[in-house]
Amino acid sequence: MVCLRPSPKRPGSPGPTPAPASTTLLALMRAATWRIGLFSVLSVGCVLAIGASLLLQLSTVRNLELQARSLAYSVEAAVVFQDREAVEHLLQDLLRHEPVSAARVHLGAASLQTVEPTQDFAAYRKPGSDAGWAAIAEALWPLRAEVPVQAQGQVLAMLQLQADASALLQLLAWSAGGVLLAMALSGVAVTQVSRRFARRLAQPLQALAEHTQHMRQLRQNGQAPLPAPRAGLVELDQLSSDFDALLLDLEAHQLRLLREHHALRHAHALLNDQASRDGLTGVANRAHFEALLARQIEQAEREDGGFLLYFVDADHFKAINDSFGHEAGDCVLMALAQRLRRSVRAEDLVGRLGGDEFVVLVQGRYPRSTAEQIARHLREAVAEAVQLPNGQTVVPAISVGLAAFPEQGRSAAALMKAADLDMYAHKRASRAPAIPSSDAPRSDHESQPAASPRRSS
Repeated sequence: MVCLRPSPKRPGSPGPTPAPASTTLLALMRAATWRIGLFSVLSVGCVLAIGASLLLQLSTVRNLELQARSLAYSVEAAVVFQDREAVEHLLQDLLRHEPVSAARVHLGAASLQTVEPTQDFAAYRKPGSDAGWAAIAEALWPLRAEVPVQAQGQVLAMLQLQADASALLQLLAWSAGGVLLAMALSGVAVTQVSRRFARRLAQPLQALAEHTQHMRQLRQNGQAPLPAPRAGLVELDQLSSDFDALLLDLEAHQLRLLREHHALRHAHALLNDQASRDGLTGVANRAHFEALLARQIEQAEREDGGFLLYFVDADHFKAINDSFGHEAGDCVLMALAQRLRRSVRAEDLVGRLGGDEFVVLVQGRYPRSTAEQIARHLREAVAEAVQLPNGQTVVPAISVGLAAFPEQGRSAAALMKAADLDMYAHKRASRAPAIPSSDAPRSDHESQPAASPRRSS
């Protein structure tokens, strides 16, 4: 498994994107139905309201133009004689019951111009049209119609009518009310549809989710899985069937993975043991012993402790190989390793450096006399007859060198060198010949001292 550490956040960089809030399927469907219903109602209501407003506006303008033409004929004589009172009286009588809020008459170029051009010749304002719905409608929809008042082909005045658009505003208000009513009805319909969906879809999905959680608990307890519930819907039933099949496949895959895991674990332990042990003797090999020695030095330095390191070399091992063969030498090496391992405690370590060289690490700090007593115990432990493959026996002997931490060194190299030198000092002092059994043949060089302190001892 590769572990990725998050990179440090740079100043000014955006933070992590927050996870979306969880919601239920029923709430999601209800929200979606609400959005669709509201959008549909608003769209239809707006289209209908705008269309009705345009039609009503067009109809109002046309009616207003017809009224203006009819009124222009009515006030023609009064305009010709410029009788303002008559014009205003006619406007009041004719427009009192019409959907017109105001009327104005401007004299044209062919008239006598008894009033200033900036003033109206005659004007009419329907009572109450300057407040309420009429005022709002006039400000929002200024619907006007303007027609000329003619006599003998000349334009005497211009008649302008302002329509009363309060009906249009009321239509829009009624349209808004209808939209709100439709929205309320849509809400009721959404609630009913959501409940039906909850019974037919959301509840079976919730049951399937609860079944999944229950299956997880059963798998943790090692129990057999149960079939998923059916909802009576083809798609959901197919989903339940696929879930059951997937669960069975997952169990089979998990069992296969467990078997492979146990096999790999066993193989890894076996390889790890083979990598850390000497292939012939079964004790720690050189690399493993050096790694443990370095770890032991670190621990002793940290805890202000100590330990003993013994360098062991088999005496006259070359003579045994030359006299009895390499198979006999291997037999002697295996016996030496087993006896050295039995002569120390379980927490101590025995390793083979190579050839006939062994090392023994004894944990703990001891006085010199005790350390030398342990060395004698090691020599005595191996001094027993070893039966060779050819039936003969030989009594092995060893030379033991001692180095104590931290007195003889604080590094692995210094301790190994000190123990090695101490071992050769003992070997030169003893020079003990090999002791074969009475029935073992003796060679001439078996009793000769070694020519070199390395390997040919």
